[in-house]
Amino acid sequence: MSSSFMGIEIGRRGLSSHQQALHTTGHNISNAENREYSRQRVVITSADPLYVPALNRAERPGNIGQGSVVAIVERIRNSFIDDRIVAETEVGGYWETRNEFIRQIEQIYNEPSADSLRSRLDELWRSWEELSRYPEQRATREVVKEKAVNLANEVRNIFRQLYDLQQNVNSQVRARVEEINSIGRNIRDLNVRIMKAEALGDNPNDLRDRRDALIEQLSHLVNISVGRSDRDETIVYIGGENFIQGEIFRPLAAVPDSDNHGFFRVVWEETGRDITLEGGVLKGLIEIRDVVLRENINDINAFAVNMIDLTNEVHRDGFGRRGETNNNFFRHIPISGDNVDGNHDLNNDGVADVTAIFKVAGNNRVDASAPIGITGTITLMTNDGRDMPVQITYNANDTVLSVIRKINDARTGIVAYLDHNGHLALKATVARDDDRRNFMIRYLEDSGQFLVGLTGILRESGAAGSFDYRRVNDIMKFLPDREHITITPQYNPAASMAVDDAILADVDRIAAAEGRDVGGTGDFNTSNGVGDGSNALRIARLRQKNAMIDSNTTFNEFYNGLIARIGTQGQQAQDRVRNQTTLLTNLRNLRESISGINLDEEMSNMVMFQHGYNASARVVSMFDKMLETIIRLGA
Repeated sequence: MSSSFMGIEIGRRGLSSHQQALHTTGHNISNAENREYSRQRVVITSADPLYVPALNRAERPGNIGQGSVVAIVERIRNSFIDDRIVAETEVGGYWETRNEFIRQIEQIYNEPSADSLRSRLDELWRSWEELSRYPEQRATREVVKEKAVNLANEVRNIFRQLYDLQQNVNSQVRARVEEINSIGRNIRDLNVRIMKAEALGDNPNDLRDRRDALIEQLSHLVNISVGRSDRDETIVYIGGENFIQGEIFRPLAAVPDSDNHGFFRVVWEETGRDITLEGGVLKGLIEIRDVVLRENINDINAFAVNMIDLTNEVHRDGFGRRGETNNNFFRHIPISGDNVDGNHDLNNDGVADVTAIFKVAGNNRVDASAPIGITGTITLMTNDGRDMPVQITYNANDTVLSVIRKINDARTGIVAYLDHNGHLALKATVARDDDRRNFMIRYLEDSGQFLVGLTGILRESGAAGSFDYRRVNDIMKFLPDREHITITPQYNPAASMAVDDAILADVDRIAAAEGRDVGGTGDFNTSNGVGDGSNALRIARLRQKNAMIDSNTTFNEFYNGLIARIGTQGQQAQDRVRNQTTLLTNLRNLRESISGINLDEEMSNMVMFQHGYNASARVVSMFDKMLETIIRLGA
């Protein structure tokens, strides 16, 4: 037989259940503006009945109910949507980073404007054309000098801003690694608190909300995936490796990379192994630093070094007002310093270990379209870090132009062309493996006479006569005199581009005039006179020349292509950011429809639970009166 007090217990349990439901509703309402909060719901179920099936149970009809209990306070959350948001947040972080920094690069180029590099370049070409018409006027020479100074200043300014931006991105890499570690530690600490609470039978919904918010924040920074299969441990992976597993945390580290200018690379702190980056802000930063900015810095360096070299090449053959010749127009600072043989300490150990040659022009004028009538094999070397030999075979029916095409099509970091005097010239380009090896001819060997007797570049055929930059004093392998050999410019030539000091001091040294051969020496040894502007016109015509040999473009076309590329990259980044923003907004709205707080619904629940509470209180009050009656009867 059931107790007389059983009704009061049933009412008390009803009070407790509805009170808990009211508390949870109030908790939901108070967190209505909390974007990290997930709606909670009280699951009220019936308590176990008084009698269970057994032979000794009382003979009463059915099970006797004992009221209600709170089974669980559950968190309304969809893990599938959470994982989608994590994945798309990672993509969004990557493209937002690219968009931010590509926009800054576009601002550095400042196109289109009257102060841009393109405008400065056009002004310089016009000034050379004007000098060719009025070479006897000092004013036109002053204009050439000032326009060249403006161009050099703009090149240095662009380089400095690109370089500073690259350094800033590198600093952000370290800062983001520290932020990732900080978030990781917080997730680990929450894991510990959640596991302890669950071990006591609690349901730590608010702690789980905080953990999920941190995981989403982490996904914006780096590519992660979340393992939820183990109910006792939440595992966070970076690149497929455990970053957090329950209470175990494996931090990342940003360490300087000596093979990449000392820039930070991201590794696992305990092992030193590189992490696998596939998305997020961190991936975007490293790509901007090592790919986009490196490409732009190398392009502005290539622009500067070719502008300096080709202008000087023509200028040295001309004559100034007083008959000066063999003078540079732009300053050339060799990477080897005072060492005129090009010997350079590449690995910074205090000992020269390479011969750094940028360009060599042959001694002999050649007929570009006539068959060469000789056979052999030219051996070059790749500039991608593998140092693999590349062989170019020529035969008697080839022309100089066809051999030039073969050399250029090999894309080994050496380009060939005919200079303004009809001599074969070989020039180094940007390296694909190490920026410190930019503009260095790696290797030259000819089994026959094309580079030896025909064009006059190498002294000797075969391996014994080969040029190898990995040896010092190998400049002796070249046949031409030093005037036809250009030492590799100092690292980042755009940073030091300037008009030569002699030109700045005296504009009469600007070589506007061509020369003539007096005395049959075979050399242009005498100026055509102050009124001749032929050499200035030859420099002005560099505007139409495919001066950027490796890309087969003029200076203007090369720069326009650079601007078009960064503009295309910027448009792509903007489009992807827009798409990701729309996608994430839709996913978050979907999550909000499931986990968000609807105040109207919560107010309705509050009224319902309040009525339930009041009704339970009436049950207690009624049974209290019944007991009071029974007690009085017994008295």
